[in-house]
Amino acid sequence: MKVITKIFLMIGTAMLILFIILYIQYRNDINHAHQRVLAGSELLLTNEGEIEYAVEGEGTPVLLIHGAGGGYDQGLLMGKTFLGDGFQYISVSRFGYLRSPFLAESTVENQAILYDLLLEHLEIDKAIIFGVSAGGPSALQFAHDFPDRSSALVLVSAVSMFMGDEVPISTKVINFIQRYDFTYWLVLNLFKAQFLDMIGISKQTYSLLSPDDQKHVDALLEFMHPMSYRLPGTIHEATIRPLTGESMKRIKIPTIVVHAKDDVLVTYEHAEFIQKNMKHAELLSFKRGGHGLISELKTINKRIKDFLERNIPKEQSVTDIYFNFS
Repeated sequence: MKVITKIFLMIGTAMLILFIILYIQYRNDINHAHQRVLAGSELLLTNEGEIEYAVEGEGTPVLLIHGAGGGYDQGLLMGKTFLGDGFQYISVSRFGYLRSPFLAESTVENQAILYDLLLEHLEIDKAIIFGVSAGGPSALQFAHDFPDRSSALVLVSAVSMFMGDEVPISTKVINFIQRYDFTYWLVLNLFKAQFLDMIGISKQTYSLLSPDDQKHVDALLEFMHPMSYRLPGTIHEATIRPLTGESMKRIKIPTIVVHAKDDVLVTYEHAEFIQKNMKHAELLSFKRGGHGLISELKTINKRIKDFLERNIPKEQSVTDIYFNFS
């Protein structure tokens, strides 16, 4: 009996030590994340509400609209990843993310109004609108409501249709994991492959990535810390009502849609819906790549550059741009 008691005591002590080590590491990581997100942005107060934003770089203005679990920091990461240097990035936090408050009327229409007021505040007449994943609906809405402010529309793995009243079990699991900072941190450290699979990046896709591309994915996950600052917006995603197909037909600005056919998080039907209703939109599709298409960065980078050079007027032309990809 004494031997069994000693064994349980040793196991309990070992588990306690392990928990303390994990928790110390968690506190270090989460404190760093808090400092990073609070120091890197500004807040604009308007008559229509508040919006958090950050501006980086020089060149052609790009309004960056992040996906689920994101914020202005994720937007900056995605802009630099897909476009590279030579742009002035204006990255926002959508309703309920980081310091952008969640409002009773957090609609895509009201979100687009805040984008317009932000560009006015920054004295930017026109910008390329770049929407990723759940950033798609408000990117489309802005292009529809403020065409004179939009020089081109770039959509990557973008949502274009209502996701449905029935929330998938996988989404409920993700929302539960993301409800608490410690839970999310622990899952990323112990079950990263499984979590990536739930957000549309399969283990096979990740394994085929170059070391640099794997770093992009890891940075994307890290830039979801602290998740508690992003939870209201993340939960709200399921209720967002994008433009109807009829409204989408009225968007005439140059548009490119980038999507993978094996995307399980935002299915390929979203890209087809855009092309069906916006006949002028260019569709760049990939058989594989998953959600976010990190494995296809070089091809996407080149094709978006070509698209912008063909469609941006000369006074806003994308020239002499040096990209980060070799």
